[in-house]
Amino acid sequence: MKNQTTPKESRNHQTHTLRLSRMKNELSAMLTELHSYRCEPCTPDMHKEFLELDDNGRRLKHTIHKAIELLKGPIRFSKEIGDEIYDVMKRYHKFQKNLYAYMSEAIVHH
Repeated sequence: MKNQTTPKESRNHQTHTLRLSRMKNELSAMLTELHSYRCEPCTPDMHKEFLELDDNGRRLKHTIHKAIELLKGPIRFSKEIGDEIYDVMKRYHKFQKNLYAYMSEAIVHH
């Protein structure tokens, strides 16, 4: 009986899996945009910011992938897992905000 999940846990599990999958797809698109010619760094500060964004984006993508794999496994959804997923979402939104700020600056320079 302990391994059975309740309908609420199942919905949370599915919702988080779908949300993480979408974030991973959007993150891939954002990293592709970051590597486009329109976002090439023009100043030393922009180059440093570009490298930080690239590194943070790649690590976040890896973290999201690991979280999706974890949710696919035979685990029971818990508060700790939910907290980890929300932490990933916060990091994703912070990355998104920083990327758009960088892109705005890059467009001005081009």
